[in-house]
Amino acid sequence: MEWSTLRRSPALSLPDRLSLDIERTILEGEMKPGDRLPSEQALAEQLGVSRVSVRQALHELEQRGLIDRKPGRGTTVRASALQSGSAAHSLAALLTATTGRGTELTQIMELRALIEPPIAALAAARVTPRDIEQLRTFIADMENETDLARYSDLDRAFHQAISQYTHNPLMAQLTDLIATQIAPSRRRTLQTPERRHISNSGHRLIFAAIEKQDSEAAEAAARAHVETVFEQILRAAASNETTPETNA
Repeated sequence: MEWSTLRRSPALSLPDRLSLDIERTILEGEMKPGDRLPSEQALAEQLGVSRVSVRQALHELEQRGLIDRKPGRGTTVRASALQSGSAAHSLAALLTATTGRGTELTQIMELRALIEPPIAALAAARVTPRDIEQLRTFIADMENETDLARYSDLDRAFHQAISQYTHNPLMAQLTDLIATQIAPSRRRTLQTPERRHISNSGHRLIFAAIEKQDSEAAEAAARAHVETVFEQILRAAASNETTPETNA
């Protein structure tokens, strides 16, 4: 991880900007549960900021349940209780058992339709200016991204960020846990230029509602987004059944 390359949003305080940048590496999967962050002093030197600013940023991330800070052991990316406990194995087994080959995508999209709209509504009610800035960055990056794999990573991170901004750690952990089950709905063979354009439009509507802290509009936008994406997936899946897969 090259910490000196982290971006700096000009709209927030320095500690908030630092926490956003570090949070983003976690949401995008660049840093994974158990990964160790540099010390406060090392981060301050690499980023060219004060140690106080780094400490405040790390405190924010700790409060959000993203990292663990223990004296003598340093700072690590947190693995949630749901990820590491028996609940994870039970839920994973249930999801695996109920997603047969023929109905997998349908069941995945039904799952998304169930959890994503109320999560967006809750995020709209609780979002902070800091959170809004992160979502704004994801929107801009997705709209400018042409690499399919990278776009998929940003898509997942955007939705994970929304669950994070409910400020309910259990909600965020649940979304993270089922993300691997949702992943097939974002796979490369189902990504088309039309779908990405439609997804970007849906993301903008969700973001606009969250930015206005309009829970009702956020829930409606998230529901419409899932339904529209599902329609695009079905079209792409039908096309892939008759057209050989390409990397074009």
